[in-house]
Amino acid sequence: QRSGAWQMPEASDGTRQAAGEVEWRGHLTDSATGTPALLVLRRGVLRIFPGVAPKARHRGLPEETVQLIRKSEVRSEADGRLRIKTHVPYDAEHVFKAKSEAEAKQWSQALQFSLKAATERLQGHLQFLAQGSTAYKYNYSNSKRMRRHFWVEEAKAELCWGKARSDESPQTMDLTACVGIIYGPMTSTFQRCTAMEDPPWCCFSLLFPDRTLDLAVAGEVVSQWFLGLQHVLVERSPGCVTALSEAQFTFRQAWHKLCGAAHKQGLTTRTMLLKQLRALGQDPSSVGPVPAAAASADLEVKVEKRRKKRESKVEGSSIAASDSGSGAAPRRRTSTAGAGGAGTASAAGEARHSFAPPVREGASTPNGALLVDENEEDDLRKFAVDLGKELEAATAKLEALEPQWAKVQAGGGAGGATAQATLSSVLADALRSDSVTWQAEKCSELERELLTLRVANNTTQRQLQAAERAEKTLKRLAKQFRDSEMQIQAMEQELGSVKAGAQIADKAKQSSNAALERTEAQTVHLQRRVQELEQQLSQASSGGAAERALLQEQNKKQAEKLQGLRREKGDLSQKLDALTQEVEAVEQSRREKQRKLEACQGLSRNLMDLLRGLQGSVDKLREEQQEVKSKCQDDLRSIADDFMPLTNVVQRIGASRANMEQRYKEIAEERKKLHNLVLELKGNIRVFVRVRPMNEKEKAAEAAGESTITFAEDGKISVYEANNSRRKWFEFDKAFAPKCTQQEVFEEIKPLATSVLDGYNVCIFAYGQTGSGKTFTMTGNKENPGLNVRVLTELFRIRDERRLDTDISISLMITEIYNETIKDLFVTKQKKLDVKQNPDGSNTVPGLTEIAVHSVEEVLKAMAEASGNRTVMATDMNEESSRSHSIVQVKTICKSKKDKREYVGKINLIDLAGSENVAKSGVSGQGMKEAQNINKSLSALGDVIQALVGKTPHVPYRNSKLTMMLKDSLGGDAKTLMIVQSSPAQINVVETLSSLNFAARARNVELGKAKRNVKGGD
Repeated sequence: QRSGAWQMPEASDGTRQAAGEVEWRGHLTDSATGTPALLVLRRGVLRIFPGVAPKARHRGLPEETVQLIRKSEVRSEADGRLRIKTHVPYDAEHVFKAKSEAEAKQWSQALQFSLKAATERLQGHLQFLAQGSTAYKYNYSNSKRMRRHFWVEEAKAELCWGKARSDESPQTMDLTACVGIIYGPMTSTFQRCTAMEDPPWCCFSLLFPDRTLDLAVAGEVVSQWFLGLQHVLVERSPGCVTALSEAQFTFRQAWHKLCGAAHKQGLTTRTMLLKQLRALGQDPSSVGPVPAAAASADLEVKVEKRRKKRESKVEGSSIAASDSGSGAAPRRRTSTAGAGGAGTASAAGEARHSFAPPVREGASTPNGALLVDENEEDDLRKFAVDLGKELEAATAKLEALEPQWAKVQAGGGAGGATAQATLSSVLADALRSDSVTWQAEKCSELERELLTLRVANNTTQRQLQAAERAEKTLKRLAKQFRDSEMQIQAMEQELGSVKAGAQIADKAKQSSNAALERTEAQTVHLQRRVQELEQQLSQASSGGAAERALLQEQNKKQAEKLQGLRREKGDLSQKLDALTQEVEAVEQSRREKQRKLEACQGLSRNLMDLLRGLQGSVDKLREEQQEVKSKCQDDLRSIADDFMPLTNVVQRIGASRANMEQRYKEIAEERKKLHNLVLELKGNIRVFVRVRPMNEKEKAAEAAGESTITFAEDGKISVYEANNSRRKWFEFDKAFAPKCTQQEVFEEIKPLATSVLDGYNVCIFAYGQTGSGKTFTMTGNKENPGLNVRVLTELFRIRDERRLDTDISISLMITEIYNETIKDLFVTKQKKLDVKQNPDGSNTVPGLTEIAVHSVEEVLKAMAEASGNRTVMATDMNEESSRSHSIVQVKTICKSKKDKREYVGKINLIDLAGSENVAKSGVSGQGMKEAQNINKSLSALGDVIQALVGKTPHVPYRNSKLTMMLKDSLGGDAKTLMIVQSSPAQINVVETLSSLNFAARARNVELGKAKRNVKGGD
């Protein structure tokens, strides 16, 4: 490190060290300004101090820093110029002139070595990012962190993370949309954390337009992550520009470590540094020998002045301490304190030294002294002086308190107690002044700001109410003003185009004049030439005939050329006249536009005068409104005084009414609970009705007037039949409107569905005409699943909750009844299946495939497989009409670990095919046969319901495979729920009334109280 000839430093083994690891400095001339500048190259960063002469000392920070990273270019030119080009974060070029070409080459070599070293370090960072490492991602919503493996795909400029580097589908984030990167826990996500698990120097945040990505990594890899990501963002993200060098990053890392160490002790960074300085001052072993330079006369004078100043401060602090000990209140450090109080010094010192550069050892000079950057040396010297002043003030205060402390230790009684209390208050104030004073001032500022906002809010509301009447007038005037401005702008544009045309014509005229002048000059020149030739001809007349003929030929050519130039001159004169006329026309048009513009400006001034007059009228109206408002308020207060008794009566009536409404709600809720209890004891089939939304085809055909379906209370629904002009009301256990969601339906049936884990048999089936929404309610889609998936999801959730005390196994069977044939949807090659009656009276289907499921993902996969095997067809009523009855059977076995009891439950989730009117559905052929079998099985279900309602001895279950499979649910000890799907359109009112009448009959079926299936037990 020197300013002389360049030499690459060599290591002990003879290899050369990279120039980016040492410092290189010198004075060059800035070619742009011609002024000298000091250039300092250190670890890939070139610092430029302009205006610094070779023998002058520089102070302050560099005016500009240039980071030598990838894509930078450095070269020395023949005239001793040094040219530096950088392309990141933006394109820039710097040109400096050296004293000689050799010096320029030395600088070029140093810069190229530094660039190479910086590129190698950066390449190492990028290789590390490609491999990645473990990091913690902080969540804004709950202030928790998530451990994942993060890495960077540099080719795609994507940040990826997953459970491992080998994840096939990791989460990604596009880094080209990133607008910046921040080092340290600075974002609101980190600030929300009450206790962070990671140190602050391991945290950084990526800023995006709509969010932040907040990460924490291990301390030994944080530099690779931050500097590597910073380079990727600067190169790939168009909106990200940053210039944080490695030295700046290293300093901020050290500063965060100091802050973290101070906060762990409950101190500010400044307070901790002062504390450690005091400890070092009291430790004799930490005091080194005085340097030889300290023996100079100037230093002795400074030390003597400092000693006298310290003694005067000690005397003043002793007097102040004695005053406070005699009964005065303990002194607090405020923002107005002088040298004794550290309030201002603390704030200023914190702001001044927050990012002061750390002391750095440089290479040794010939004298053996350490070379430190002069700017850093000045900052450190100021920092040491300020810390010395604060240490002297604290020492003086401590010496002033020592007599009181001796008095407390030696004395006793009231005097000692008083001194001890005074001393304790002084110490407590000194300890808390930094935080308490700041918090009190902050609270006062917030209270004042809140009061100001409230006053401003009230004033704004009054002004808003007063301006409502004048708003229409102002809008109309504003519109007129805008129209006039648009006209003025159009005229100005037209005037600009006219002026541009005039300028073009002037230029053309000038060019024509120049051409004409050139032509005239050539004509004069040719005339002179002709005269010279004639003279030569006359002189050579006595010469030979050949020479005379040659001269005549040249004369003839010159005459022809002169004639052509004269013709060209005439053409140019004509063009000049035409351009002159065109310029005059353009000038006349410009004058006409200017007159129009002046007329519009006069109109605009008139409108502005009118607007000011209206504004005055608005102000007058506001004053009148205020008077009327105050008068009305007085009248209202007088009326309120006259009718105070009536007001009290009205308030009592209102309170009584609210009480009665609350009581009514409580009674209605209690009635509903009792009604459900009665239904459970009787074992009635519970009936829900759900109305789907109207599609576009039905909306177009729907007549204006009364709506086809209306709702009242919680379970009442009515259907209006337009042909008979009558409305029929029905009451069910629950009625769902078209706007009702899948989740709301599931919440109502959840207690019934989850009772299967307690050993009950449950049956839930959807009934209704084709196209009424049965499959959507039971199956749903991927984005909005139906009851099948939601019930199984809830069963798995309960299984996980009871994992410690209960073993729960869940299995799945899915079948369909197509044309009175039972099909297993888990197999492609079908075999003959039939319903068999067990010895206990229950019905089963032997040979069905039963699949054990352990998660929701397995359930979704199984249902997707079964759905692909189900029979569907497009009709005029529905694009995917179900042509069969779908039955999803879930079997659960719950084994208690405590009493060894086993609860066996079964739930059937049935999606019945829709009752079909072939005239509306438009089916034929195979579709007609399917519709006939569907209607036949639904008719058999209606016969069974009718027999159960009438309590006849014989119930015709064997009339259909559907009723045979539902025998356990309709006639056994199961809990049964029917969901009736209806269309809201008038064109389907006949089918809607038929479905609701069937549901009303089914609601009267009494099955008896459901029984639990329990085995074993201790």
